[in-house]
Amino acid sequence: MFLFNGKNEMTSKKYYTVEQVEKAKEMLEELPDLKKIRLNKDDVLENLKAQIIKLALNKGYVSEDIKSALESAGIKVGLKAIQKIILEKKLERKKSLKNT
Repeated sequence: MFLFNGKNEMTSKKYYTVEQVEKAKEMLEELPDLKKIRLNKDDVLENLKAQIIKLALNKGYVSEDIKSALESAGIKVGLKAIQKIILEKKLERKKSLKNT
């Protein structure tokens, strides 16, 4: 059987040996777990939550300032996500003050 490789040239179909497949399996099995080093936006925000809250509630930064600082560090997150973290902490503080 012959296949065209997109350049109007015929190439023969390539077959692989069992040894090649086993070697590929071993190689794939040895690849590192990327879940530990690749974080999605939710993971990033969770990891930075304490710093975001500290900046907003203790150091006078507004959400836009924090977003800009994160972007300068190469991390792009939405303004609403930052505002949500700050608002949740403010509501938590307010609730704990009412209960005392």
